Amino acid sequence: MDMTSRTDLTAAKPSQVSIELAATERVIQRAAYRAGVLACYGLAVLLTANFYGLVVRQMLNLIAPGVQSSLGISDLQIGMLQGLGMAVFACIASFPMGWLADRYGHRLLLAIGVGIWSLATFLYALQDSFGGLFAGTVGIAIGEAGLVPIIYAMIPDLFPQNRRNTANLIFYGGSLFGAGIGMALGGAILEWLAASPGSLPQWLSGVDSWRIAMVVIALPGPLLFLLVATMPLASHAPPVHATQNGDAGEMLGFASYAQTHWRTLACVCGSIFAIAVAMTSALIWFPIALPRAFGIDPATVGLGLGTAVTAATLIGVFLPGIALKFGRRGGLTAIKATSFFLWLTPLPAIFLPFVNSPFQAYMVAALQGAMGVAGSALMPGIFQDLAPSALRARVMTLLGVANALALAASPLAVGMISTLMSGPRGMLYSIAIVSIPSLLAAAVLMSLAQRPYAATVRAVRSRFAGEEA
Repeated sequence: MDMTSRTDLTAAKPSQVSIELAATERVIQRAAYRAGVLACYGLAVLLTANFYGLVVRQMLNLIAPGVQSSLGISDLQIGMLQGLGMAVFACIASFPMGWLADRYGHRLLLAIGVGIWSLATFLYALQDSFGGLFAGTVGIAIGEAGLVPIIYAMIPDLFPQNRRNTANLIFYGGSLFGAGIGMALGGAILEWLAASPGSLPQWLSGVDSWRIAMVVIALPGPLLFLLVATMPLASHAPPVHATQNGDAGEMLGFASYAQTHWRTLACVCGSIFAIAVAMTSALIWFPIALPRAFGIDPATVGLGLGTAVTAATLIGVFLPGIALKFGRRGGLTAIKATSFFLWLTPLPAIFLPFVNSPFQAYMVAALQGAMGVAGSALMPGIFQDLAPSALRARVMTLLGVANALALAASPLAVGMISTLMSGPRGMLYSIAIVSIPSLLAAAVLMSLAQRPYAATVRAVRSRFAGEEA
């Protein structure tokens, strides 16, 4: 065989370098697949933790009549349990929980939170006084205070940037549907206890059904604690050296960060507060306004409004993903998409004072809700981008605080205006008077946020530019 033939044979054989490159590529692909599977498993655990928290919260509402009948507490005391006990203490505890999560680990604090509210749920069932119930409610509120902020802070630890919005939308949609499923599950448990007293063990005879229900939903707590505590984290965030070393540097100190980027935080948080005021006003007062305006049965309103809200949720959750997918080439970012949807949200609300039938009111609710959900669904991703990794849980708590303040303010605002309105349509006018300016304010603030937001994101990314993979 001549030299030329040998050269040709040698060239035809794959080189050692090519073999090594192919093997390395297979290893990388397997590692990426494994990371994706672990990330999806982690998201499933986070969805389960959030759903469990929603079931507990919905059960507190469902057992209120039984608690009143059993212990003889007043409507005012029930209101204190649902409002002061839950909303106020959850708001107060959210930032300390966020600080602890940033300091000692998001997974650890989320697991501790699950443990706290599971234990508080169990202890709630053992109480015989308003003071004991209030203490149990506060325990549940403290345990749940960091739930959503910490989960949104953990999503960047599970998913890379190009998959983060998808994970956020899945969790956001799961939260919306989970609230309804949690209500249905809690109602089913109470109905089963009421219909099957003879099927319970003898030692439970005579025990109030609300106590048994609270114990039942507390039982999965230890298992969920273990799932959260052991869930894998494939961090895609830059390392948090300063927090681990106790260095509250210029960029990593929350007060310094908030002072430097106050325009961004004020605009974004103000927009969240405004959209939440409008959406809460509609959800809370529509079931009262429509029977007054059209003389229909509240059960009919529940069916029609529930259908409208479900449709709005489905549409609103999918719209942002579609918009970002097809608008990416045109430079559409999450904050621009959010601003676009928020500008559309006031349009259906303008027609609310002029509706002539329940169907028209449901259509207004569905269209306004779909645009509002579409705008709100991208908010967590906006916060994730503007927050340094060392402060992410604390920054995410601002999202919860803004929503909690809106939940406290919107019913009061509509109720005060409604007292000044006469006639059966007065409540509809009151909802419109509160909602339309709030929706416009949300859109204006989100538009004003775009320039300072871009500056904040650049500052955060440049701070960790040398550490990012």
